[in-house]
Parts: sequence; C-alpha cells; structure tokens
Amino acid sequence: MRDLIDIWVTCQTWIFETFVVPVLFRFELMEWYEPGFKAVEIVMLGVVQILVIALGMRFFERRWPLEKAPDDNLASVDRTYTILNKLGIVPLAVFAVSYPITNEIEYVVRALGYAPPRLEQIVPWLHDNALASFLLYFVLYDFAAYWLHRAQHGFSWWWALHSLHHSQRQVTVWNDDRNHVVDDLLMTLALAVFSQFVGVQPDDYILILMIGRLIESWSHANVDVSFGRIGERLIVGPRFHRLHHALASPAERHIHDHNFAPVFPIWDILFGTAIYDGKHRPTGVDDPVADADNGRGWIGQQVTVLGRFLKALVPRPMRGPFQPGLRPPAE
Repeated sequence: MRDLIDIWVTCQTWIFETFVVPVLFRFELMEWYEPGFKAVEIVMLGVVQILVIALGMRFFERRWPLEKAPDDNLASVDRTYTILNKLGIVPLAVFAVSYPITNEIEYVVRALGYAPPRLEQIVPWLHDNALASFLLYFVLYDFAAYWLHRAQHGFSWWWALHSLHHSQRQVTVWNDDRNHVVDDLLMTLALAVFSQFVGVQPDDYILILMIGRLIESWSHANVDVSFGRIGERLIVGPRFHRLHHALASPAERHIHDHNFAPVFPIWDILFGTAIYDGKHRPTGVDDPVADADNGRGWIGQQVTVLGRFLKALVPRPMRGPFQPGLRPPAE
C-alpha cells in the first residue's frame, strides 16, 4: 500500500510541477499553489472514478439491466455531467467561488476564539485508530448530507434546482452528477462549512467525497440489486435509491420524498423516511416543466434551470393547490 501511495504522490507531483505551476507563475496566481496541488489530486481521483463507472458499474448495467431498452440519448447528457464533474471542471469553478467564502467563515470563527475540535480530542483513543476515525467522520458527513438532501426537496427554490437531477426518466450510473452548478455550489458550501466545524481534515474530506460519490453512482445503477435484508439497511444500493427517483402518481404523490440517504440508510430508518417495498416504479418527475429538461443538452439545462430557480425566489400568491412549475410542499 505504501508503494502505491508513493507512486500516486509521484504522479501527482509531476503533473502539478509540469502543467500547473507554470500556469500559476505565468498569471501571478502563486497564492493558489497549495489549492492547485489538491486540484491535481481531484482530477486524478476523477479519472479513477470514471474508469470504475465505465468499466465496472456499466458491466452490471449491460449484463443485468432493470430497464431492458434504455434510451441512450437520454443518458448522453448525464455522461457529460459525469465527465465535467469527475474531472474537476465544474468543481474547480465551484471551488473558485466557495474557497474565499469558506476561508472567510473560518477566519471569522477563529477570530471569535472558536477552534473546531477534532474528534480525536473528544475521543482520545481515535488517535491510535485511523480507520475508526475516518469512518466516524464519514458517518457525520453523511448525516449532514442527508438533511441537506431533505432541504433540496423541502424548499421550493432549492427544488427548482434539484428537480434537474430527478427529471431524468431513465436513471443510470451516469445520473449522480446531473446537478445544476448553483445546486453544487450550495451543497459544497454547506458541507465544507460543516466539515470545518466538526474538524474533518482535508485528506479525509477528499477520500470521503470519492468513496461517497462512487457509492452514489452505484446507487443510481439501472439494475435490480439489493445487498440483502441486512445489507440494504447498512449501505444504500440501487433498489433502495431508485424509489427516491420514482415518478409521483396520484396514489403516491410524494413517493420521492423518501430514501434520501446518500450512503447510510440508517438516517432514513431513524427519521421515518425509509421505504423497503421492492416495487418497481417508473422514474422521473410529474411536472412537465421539469420533465422538459430531457430534451435539452448541458448548456440548455443549466440556463433553463437557472431561470426556474430565479423565478422560484420571487414570492407570489398561490394559485390553486400549488404554483405551476413548482413542486408542492411535502406532506
């Protein structure tokens, strides 16, 4: 393992010094030296994730698809999202905006005399158990992500953004990164601030993101797979998460307001949002405004959903049970 880490760091250093440093020096951006080194690692991890998805997860989708004849045209835009996100192109733009904000928040917090404690300070025995420490941080991170996901569904203005993720009619392993950049920015800011306050270290944070997002990619797979009665209550799998993408019907108006957990279903179980019924339901949204996302490419979706978001921010009187184009509040 040590040899693999050394090879990884050597490659990261070579790429950084060969391609990134000259650019930073040329444009007098050397204050981005340390973030730039981390950015190289993010891109490298992204390449690994794309290979895992394309060569590993897609094998199961091709071999045992749940939907026998998926429309590849619908999935093509999701592949664009995956490439742009996993290779760090969208995250880099989000990072450029969020980094000064999170830095300022950290500065203000420390100026007020608060230093976020590490779990190891609260539970000293974690100092000698790196794996237990990492897993505990992972659980805390997933707990925060669960509540943020519920917020994406609970606020009409946030749902205006998040509905892009749900509008895909044919959910596949490429679907996880199908998000609006503003949605990504909000989630990044919230999770980064949360991570600062609970003391997650940068290296742990990056590894948590990589593992978590690979699990989330798999949970979107077009396969009818469960980890068994016990396993599916420990880790989110495709059958559990597909219900979250279920198309609402008159009989199940808020079916997609369940199974929110990104990685650990325990949060849905504890807070009453878990459904384990094994039923196969069509996926997508029942709102024709959001459903129209399927006919657009990446740029078209980003522009249209931004307009949807800005419109949702403007207060307006209710017309009937809910406003056209906006998801009604959860019951």
